[in-house]
Amino acid sequence: MARTSRRRSNTSSNAAAVAAPSFRRSAGRSYSGHREWLLAQHGSICAYCGIETAPEAITLDHVRPRRGQDAYDRPDNLVLACRDCNAAKADTPLVAFLMQKRARGVFLLHYGEHLSEPLKDIARKASERPILPA
Repeated sequence: MARTSRRRSNTSSNAAAVAAPSFRRSAGRSYSGHREWLLAQHGSICAYCGIETAPEAITLDHVRPRRGQDAYDRPDNLVLACRDCNAAKADTPLVAFLMQKRARGVFLLHYGEHLSEPLKDIARKASERPILPA
């Protein structure tokens, strides 16, 4: 009997392992799809410093650092960034990164108009200049 119990427990573990792939992130716009969409919208411009970068060198950045969380892979949390800004930001909280050079908020509002409202509010509050209505 003990042998049967072990076998059943192994079988249920194997079944759980087999079922695990169904919990993966659903298929949607891929990272490259987000990147291509942003390139078409704004060109190859860094959303943090406003500098034009070669299209093949510009990176896709999570505005709110993901720290291993899939929920942050949404399009309203992604912008194009030059390698220098992406490396400088790393896992720094957005408000701290924007306050280091407050003009970053102005660029982020312009090149991140697709971002979620809470992220845009942070950028507005961190900007050194008043935001003019469009």
